[in-house]
Amino acid sequence: MRQTVPNSQDPEPTQLYLYERKQRHTALVLLLNMGVLIAMYAAARKWIEPSEARDQLFYWINIAVPVVEVCLLLLAIYFWLKNGRFRMSVDTNRFTIDDPISKTYSFSVPVSEIEGIRQTYRNHTNYTTTVMYLKSGETIQLTPNYNYSRRALYDALKEANSTIQLPEHPYRFKQV
Repeated sequence: MRQTVPNSQDPEPTQLYLYERKQRHTALVLLLNMGVLIAMYAAARKWIEPSEARDQLFYWINIAVPVVEVCLLLLAIYFWLKNGRFRMSVDTNRFTIDDPISKTYSFSVPVSEIEGIRQTYRNHTNYTTTVMYLKSGETIQLTPNYNYSRRALYDALKEANSTIQLPEHPYRFKQV
């Protein structure tokens, strides 16, 4: 995790934004996805007209669905037992993300070092990214894996450091 040593002369920081999510929530979502997959499989079985193409399709689906179901179940069990905590916070001094799934997305930086955040959309790959730029030239990609409020996050960052360049709209991405 990237981290700089806070200045001991700084006043006690004020919490401006906090988002936390336990992995048990993710485990429940995975179990829900298992149910949706079974429902989709049953609906396809019921409504796809019998034909040779259907038989070929279901040959592969009958292999893929159980494999996916087992993978989802194993991930759900892992997340339920591990129950790590994703935490995103902004206070008057620091912007911190602690991601138990990926240390790549974990960091802690002073808000005074943040130059800006850019959101881009790549049309040919249908891929969005949110990247934070630091005054040092370093870039840090913000995780897309959690349903945090970008609007509240950006408002807190702007309150902590009014010079940060933020997207005009938190849910619109510039096409590149």
